[in-house]
Amino acid sequence: MTESACALPAQQEQQERRRSLSSSQPYFAAVEKMREHRSSFVEAGVDGFDLFEKMATLNLSYRIEEQRTNRCPSCWYDREIRCICDRMPARMERDLMPNVKFLLLLHHKEYLNAGNSAKVLLSLLPKEQIELFVYGREGDFDRLVEEILIDREHTLTLWPGRESQTIEEFLAELPTDSGWAARRNGDVEISQESSLLRIVVLDGTYTNAKNMHKTIRKRLKENAPKNVALHPNEASKFHRAQKTYGASIAENLKNNQNLDKKAMRISTAEACGLLLRELGCQEEVQKTILEAVMLNNVDRKSCS
Repeated sequence: MTESACALPAQQEQQERRRSLSSSQPYFAAVEKMREHRSSFVEAGVDGFDLFEKMATLNLSYRIEEQRTNRCPSCWYDREIRCICDRMPARMERDLMPNVKFLLLLHHKEYLNAGNSAKVLLSLLPKEQIELFVYGREGDFDRLVEEILIDREHTLTLWPGRESQTIEEFLAELPTDSGWAARRNGDVEISQESSLLRIVVLDGTYTNAKNMHKTIRKRLKENAPKNVALHPNEASKFHRAQKTYGASIAENLKNNQNLDKKAMRISTAEACGLLLRELGCQEEVQKTILEAVMLNNVDRKSCS
């Protein structure tokens, strides 16, 4: 008997075992369906980023429809026993904010994750000043690219690379008629007349955020937004940034000299609060964001 003939019964046995698990356990059924979908996409010639998006979109659909139907659509905690929406700070008024728009690129694995910090920005910031893009969901990355290209000069990416600029350096290179000249000269008063500043925010584990950053630069090349790094004075108040994320940072700093250690201390939401403060917002805005992050962090172990 040939080697290939011997392998065939083993493959069939493995497939039968998977089908048996699938019939009794929804999770294994979903995994088996994902494998089947992937095989179909590959056979149809789908590969690379297109394949990633198709598989990520399927994964999102499964989590939304099957796995997490008990989650509150706003805070992503269990809607019956742990929803925190009624304790969250109220949405901020537009006149408290500079003329900015956050483009939040959330890795698909973070979507519906109750412990995620960036999602608090969606309920705190004025609706017209933040837009969610899910990395991996079909169409979202293309929409992000279109938004960036509206005005690349007034668009930046928060990223802690050693080559990254400070926000002061970024503003100093803007045209004098952009409306940000007053901020550049040390006046922190908020101006609604300045050009809209778009801020790309990457949210995910460090490895996933790095991949998102690489994808943006690969797609846009010379049109990719400039990187801006922040330098907080203290470590993050966010649970995951202190522990899991912090450990990931330490490991990556050993292997990558292009990372800025001082710029990698805080969570996504905290970084946005710090940036708003540097752009002229009152301290109360930053404190409100921190309050929401801390509230989101309460007993999160029991709900993640």
